[in-house]
Amino acid sequence: MSRRISQGALVVGSIGVLITIVDVIGAGRLEPHDAFPALVALGAGGDLLKERRPRAAKVLHAVASVLLVSAGSVAGARAWTAFLREATYDWLDLALGVLVVLYVAVGAGHQLARLSRRASKSRRSTSTLTE
Repeated sequence: MSRRISQGALVVGSIGVLITIVDVIGAGRLEPHDAFPALVALGAGGDLLKERRPRAAKVLHAVASVLLVSAGSVAGARAWTAFLREATYDWLDLALGVLVVLYVAVGAGHQLARLSRRASKSRRSTSTLTE
């Protein structure tokens, strides 16, 4: 993502976080979808820090991932429970639950492939050393 787009996303996400804080104070209840402005701000902040502070960028992206999975799981679980009970539910929350499951599955597959590559590299290097 370009730097200008990341800066714009950071500004929009930060404004969204402030609006969400005011809304939560007024309503008195935090909903799962209230986490998404923070996700935008964290992701943009991670992109902006990628070159100068790669560790901080990884931390911001990790926090954004955990927040996404948490908020999406809560929203998806509520919607799927209502769907199975044949009560009223929100299609967006239902789809969000499915997307979070896919996000976790892709992330787990990526990690398994990475671990497999590391294991095969270490086996090759130990076999080279023994020869």
